[in-house]
Amino acid sequence: MFMIFIFLALVVPTAGKSFLPQVDIQAEVEATLMAEFAGTFRPGARKDNILEHEAALRPMYNAVPQEGDGTLHHSVVRYVLHRFFAQRGWFIRGLEPGTGAQNSSSRGDSLQGLQEWVPTFLQNFLEQLVGGRGLSLRELAILAATLEDLVHKESITRLEQAFHALELPLSAKLTEEEIPWVLEVFMMTYMGNGNVPSLGENSNREDVHAAHDNFIEHVPNWKRTQKWMRSVRQKVHPSIATLDFNAMSSIAEEIGSTFATFNKKECIGLKADLLDVESQKPGRVRLVDFYKKGLHGAFGFSEKIEYLRVLGALDETDPKQPHVIVPNYVSSRPNCLEVSQYYVVCCNNECEDLMGKLENSIASEMAAPEQIIPLVSAIASSTVSAPRALSAALTRRLHSIAESNAGQVPLHGRLFAQWMHHAFPRECPFPHEDGSTNPETPDEWMQRSGDESSESSEEEMQAHIDLDIEEKPKGAEARKHHHSEEIELPWSEVEELFNGRGRSERNQPRSSLRTISVLTVLCSIASGLVWASKPLLSSVEGQKSSLDFSSGKLQLGKMV
Repeated sequence: MFMIFIFLALVVPTAGKSFLPQVDIQAEVEATLMAEFAGTFRPGARKDNILEHEAALRPMYNAVPQEGDGTLHHSVVRYVLHRFFAQRGWFIRGLEPGTGAQNSSSRGDSLQGLQEWVPTFLQNFLEQLVGGRGLSLRELAILAATLEDLVHKESITRLEQAFHALELPLSAKLTEEEIPWVLEVFMMTYMGNGNVPSLGENSNREDVHAAHDNFIEHVPNWKRTQKWMRSVRQKVHPSIATLDFNAMSSIAEEIGSTFATFNKKECIGLKADLLDVESQKPGRVRLVDFYKKGLHGAFGFSEKIEYLRVLGALDETDPKQPHVIVPNYVSSRPNCLEVSQYYVVCCNNECEDLMGKLENSIASEMAAPEQIIPLVSAIASSTVSAPRALSAALTRRLHSIAESNAGQVPLHGRLFAQWMHHAFPRECPFPHEDGSTNPETPDEWMQRSGDESSESSEEEMQAHIDLDIEEKPKGAEARKHHHSEEIELPWSEVEELFNGRGRSERNQPRSSLRTISVLTVLCSIASGLVWASKPLLSSVEGQKSSLDFSSGKLQLGKMV
């Protein structure tokens, strides 16, 4: 995404009229949730959708910490939903660790606050309906389906705008010549998060053609994107020559659902470029080599030290020789594309696949080291072959975690995540302590820090490079030293359990646990509203708000 959409940061307007109409996001969220909730009590496609989400969520639901009644604490709900959507490359606003969602739960004036408010509102809405207890698997599936439906409705709105811009009625039967045009205009709005350079609500067909020409002139590999869109169309409607709006809607939804998979090639290239100069520390690149790549390589590795630190992508174990942590950096915000009010597309966290395999095998929140070790030994990754014998140090660490937990290892805690980082240092991010990092976009960081840029200038990068007088092994040569006991990755004894019950230093008494903040309840809604869903749905039709949620600046990935 950071290569394909390089030009958008320069040409997408930061203010002014949006290409999309204004909407009342609160009414939309409420109506969608009520429709999903009501759908569980009647037959039809919507219920099937809930059941599909239940099946997809069940393995993770069975493996995470549960309350005494079998439901999930609100912090675990957020943890599960974040992971569920991250598996498809969707990073839902307000669900990410470190976003401080508890502070953005009220409806503030900023676009970011309103966007991050949505998951919190939905969750509290459901929790109030079920009497304040945790959420069951069915209710978790409703929450996931609601978020997905909001995204799909947003796609439909943008498709309507593509029809409007091309002066096509929604009742039109599109020809083979018109279908690619509609999809390409839709893709322009998708990439621009609702904003298309030089287009407004009253733009005509000629304006659209001119904007399209400018778009494809500046976007590298647009032909690859066109080919992919054709493949999506062929997959969804393989034998239909003319398509109506409903048929085009299903294609638009599939584009949104699978775009992260399509863009995976860029993420693989980014990771490979970093591992080409991997240091003697596994999964890490010396900052000077990072900047050398930025000056002379295909990707613009140029983030300032201060910004890398905030992102959690910097290892400063040796302050004189800082390293960039590869998995933390690859999935960080500078390498994401804002395509929606509700989520950004980022590189997949490869550790999710590894954890999913463990959860499917263990089906519990706890496991003994004797159960974990053979499972992990048999799991391969893109950079780790299997089966393999785990090092003595890894085995020692795992038993140490178990000793503090009556012989069992909590699978959804910071210490096990840290252990997985040691076992798969190029796939599993290093888990920093809660509150020490923040997944900020470059603009968000600049606004908060007051800095004019999140990137170092060429002169600043060269200054770091000039200070490096000792050439170190890197890449394949450096990997020869990775099994040395002397080259150990950082390890912290701070435990944080993703169960809403607290955090602890393992060498401190349990009374020192710090309780995770409870999310602010946004709206007090009686359970009787479930039966009033149809009136609510009809009452919000046509409502408009003075808020424009698509006029914000598009945050992009790498600039090269």
